[in-house]
Amino acid sequence: MYDEKYINEKSLVPVEILDEIDSTNEEAKRRIRSGKNEDFVLVARKQTAGKGRKGRSFYSPMDTGIYFTFVHFSDSSVSDNLKVTVATSVIASKAIKEVLGIDCKIKWVNDLYLNDKKVSGTLCECILKGTYANDKDAVIIGTGINISTKDFPDDLLMKAGSLSEDPIGTSDNIRNDLVVYLTNGLNDFFTDPDLSVYLGFYNEHSLILGKSVELSDASGLLDKGTVKGFDEKGAIIIENEAKDLKVYDSGEISLFML
Repeated sequence: MYDEKYINEKSLVPVEILDEIDSTNEEAKRRIRSGKNEDFVLVARKQTAGKGRKGRSFYSPMDTGIYFTFVHFSDSSVSDNLKVTVATSVIASKAIKEVLGIDCKIKWVNDLYLNDKKVSGTLCECILKGTYANDKDAVIIGTGINISTKDFPDDLLMKAGSLSEDPIGTSDNIRNDLVVYLTNGLNDFFTDPDLSVYLGFYNEHSLILGKSVELSDASGLLDKGTVKGFDEKGAIIIENEAKDLKVYDSGEISLFML
């Protein structure tokens, strides 16, 4: 079980622990609809309909991972989704390193990988002022981390992994400290949203920097070539087969070409 008192004593933003919910991001939207207008964090022990990017689900069984949503409100326009997502991947990777001593690689934009399997992902959503009669813009950052998840569904067996097969991975102190690190890290980012502070780590831990990749979106193939880096906003820079440098702020790396 999480220790909500311990977490809130150390966190800079209020954190609420939920036993079971469909999705912490969806519950966050319900809270915004009900009039919530100050930053808050929701953490679930289990999600029955966890959300991932591109309409995918995030497998979220009881007490084997971190299912976390941070909501930030602003009187000005919401921060760029790409910048927030890139920063979150760095914050999550640093949290895992600090608490568990494990180094993860980052696959653009935000997926964390260990031993060639995805162990964490982030979904960032924006709720503009007035969408739900809310009087502020809101950014919803949902992050899932597989700590000791096993028995993945068949469609995830070859893709998803966990940080540890040891049951200690689900011990209270580890989960509590990960939540505190994520909460305070995101609070620090929104206090000073300077992505340059995060890009050094992002580059150093990139899974794809210097590799040949294909980039696609819902319409199909966008480009293929070698990843040369990431710009100041977190967009990917690809040198394509024509030796042209192209910058993309959306899309998905769908294939590594050996």
